[in-house]
Amino acid sequence: METNELRLEALDLNQQGALLLKAGNIQAAKEKFDKAIEIDPMLMENYKNYGDLHMATQEYREAKSMYKKALLIEKRGELYFLYGNACFMSDDVHEGLEYYNLAITSGYDSDEMLFFMGMAYEYLNDQHMALRYFQKACIKNPSRPDYLIKKITTLVRLNMIDGAEESNDELLKNNPEMYDGYHLKTQLLIHKGELKEAMEFAKAASIRFPQDADLMYDYVKCVALSGELELAYKLIETAKKMKYFEDSKQAFTMLEAQVAAEKNDIERAIACCKECIALENAEYFDGEARFMLMNFYLAQKDYDSALEIATTLITKDQEDSYYYAALYYKPFCLRQLGRVEEAKPLYKEANSIYRLATLENPSAIDIYLYRVMCLKDIEEYDKALELLDFIFGISENIAEVYTLRADVYRSLGKATLAKEELQKAYKLKPDLKNVYEQDGK
Repeated sequence: METNELRLEALDLNQQGALLLKAGNIQAAKEKFDKAIEIDPMLMENYKNYGDLHMATQEYREAKSMYKKALLIEKRGELYFLYGNACFMSDDVHEGLEYYNLAITSGYDSDEMLFFMGMAYEYLNDQHMALRYFQKACIKNPSRPDYLIKKITTLVRLNMIDGAEESNDELLKNNPEMYDGYHLKTQLLIHKGELKEAMEFAKAASIRFPQDADLMYDYVKCVALSGELELAYKLIETAKKMKYFEDSKQAFTMLEAQVAAEKNDIERAIACCKECIALENAEYFDGEARFMLMNFYLAQKDYDSALEIATTLITKDQEDSYYYAALYYKPFCLRQLGRVEEAKPLYKEANSIYRLATLENPSAIDIYLYRVMCLKDIEEYDKALELLDFIFGISENIAEVYTLRADVYRSLGKATLAKEELQKAYKLKPDLKNVYEQDGK
C-alpha cells in the first residue's frame, strides 16, 4: 500500500478512535489507536489521541508520555497545552506552567489554556498571577461564566472587594439563572459586615428559586449570623422538606451544629457532627465536623474521644487547618490522660512539621500559634516567648498572642504579668473574659 494510503487509513482510524473515546468506549478506541500506530508510527495524531485517552482514564503519567511522543513529531502549541494539562493533573504544576508558556510562545493562547494557567497559579497560592490569567480568559471568552466566577473568588481572596462586586454584578446581569451569582453576592455582603442586606438579598434569592437548597442555606446562614437562632432552627426544619435537600444535607447539618453550639445545646451539636461524619463517602472526608466534635470533647474533658478524633485527622493527612490542629491536640490529650512520655516525642514532631509548614507559608499565623502551644507544653518557655514576640511584630491585634503569653507567665510563676496580658486579650476579644474566669485564671 502506498504511503499516502497508509497515512489516510491511520488518520481514519484515529478519527474513529476519537469518536469512540467521546462515546465512552475506551477499549474500542484503544484498539483503533493501536492499529493506527502499527500502520503509521510517525503520525502525530496517534499519540495525541492516545494521550487524550489516558487523560480520560485519569492515567496522567501515561498521558504525558504520549503527548511527549506527539511533540517529538510535531511541536504544536496545542500539544504543549495538552502536555501542560497532564502535568497539572499529575501535580507537576511548575512543569505544567513551563509548557503552557511554550504553547503561548508557539502562538497558542486559547481561553481554556489561559484559564488553566490561572488554576495552576491558584494551586501555587500565587493569587495575583492567578487573577491575571483568569482576567485574560474572561476577555478572550466573555461567554464563559465559570471563568468570571473564578475571577470573582480570586478578587475576594485578594480583598479586592470593589472589583469582586463589579464582576459579580456582571455575572448576575448576564447569567440571572445561575446560582453562583446569588451565592457570591450574599458572601460579599457578609464579608463587608452588611448582615441585614445579606439576609434580605439571600431571602429574595431563595424565594425566587424556591427549590434551590443551596440558596436556602445561604439565607439560613445569614439568619444565624444575625443571631436569630430560633428562626434559623425553624428554617433548617423547613429546608429538610425541600425536594433537593439531600444534595445539601451535609452543609445544613453542619450549620445546625453551629447554631446548636451558639445556643449552648451541646448534645444536639454533637449529634449533628456525628451525623455529618456518617454522611461521608469514599470521596469526601469531613474534617470540619470532626474538628468541631473534638473541641466539644475537649470542653467536656473527654480526652479519650478527643484523642481518637485527633488521630484520625492526622492519619488522613490532608494538610488543612484541621490536620495542623490535630498535630497539637493529640499529644495534648495524651498529656491530659497522664501519658506524658508518649506525648513528648509527638510534641516535638508536631513542632517540626509546623516549622516546615511556616517555611512554605510564612503568613500562616495559626501554625505559628500551634508551635508556641507545643513549646509551652514541653516547657521550652524562652522559645515560646521568643516566637510570640515574632508574631506580635507581625500584628498586635491577635488576642491569642496575649492569652498564650499569659499562660507562659503563669507557668513561670509571674501572676501579675499574666493578668496584664489577659487584660490586653480581653480588649480585643471581650468574650474571652468569661472563658478565663470560668477556668479560674
